[in-house]
Amino acid sequence: MRPVYLISKTSYPGVIHIPALTIRFLTPHIDFSQYEGVILTSKQTVLALRNYAIDWCRLKCICVSEPTAQSAREAGAVDIETGDGYGTSIPDVLQAKKRNGKWLYLRPKTVASEWVETAREKGFVIDEAVVYETTCNEEVSDLEAAKDGVLIFTSPSSIRCYTKHHPIFPAQDVVVIGKTTQSALPAGVSSRLSATTSIASAVELARQIAREGENSSPF
Repeated sequence: MRPVYLISKTSYPGVIHIPALTIRFLTPHIDFSQYEGVILTSKQTVLALRNYAIDWCRLKCICVSEPTAQSAREAGAVDIETGDGYGTSIPDVLQAKKRNGKWLYLRPKTVASEWVETAREKGFVIDEAVVYETTCNEEVSDLEAAKDGVLIFTSPSSIRCYTKHHPIFPAQDVVVIGKTTQSALPAGVSSRLSATTSIASAVELARQIAREGENSSPF
């Protein structure tokens, strides 16, 4: 079977991890008491909340995807609504559940979605707080995938940091975790989209490609 490489912040069993990204958590002052709830768009956001000595789990939570929601549950949250894996679904969740209070979007320094403005245009009040930033991990810049490997990218940042030092070779197959990540690929690079926006789904597809030994196309 061809080797499978996960290019992301965190590892996953059974595949080769290239930690092209590193996380730095930030602790801006936040008065959580003034908010109806929090909006979480990644597992890293849940980890960032560990730096605050509050019982945030009692707040309402809107999570972008089921994996993020699962992390919130494991941290103790109980009142959770979940989007479809993309930030663009969050305004619909707010509208469907009539969640009209003041919300806090806990976010990374760099974001790839403009859903917040869409939600505000619909009348929702959303503040933002930057609780972590993602940077390229230069310590592993010399780690390169085999030229016949299957590459999994989990975010636009993972693509940016990997291609900063390495090309994507024609014989390599690419799997991406979502359409936002797919749109960040260099021009001319074909990819396959995982069934859901989760690492587990992306790994399953990559392993299938690796077993079949196919050079896939996006169609």
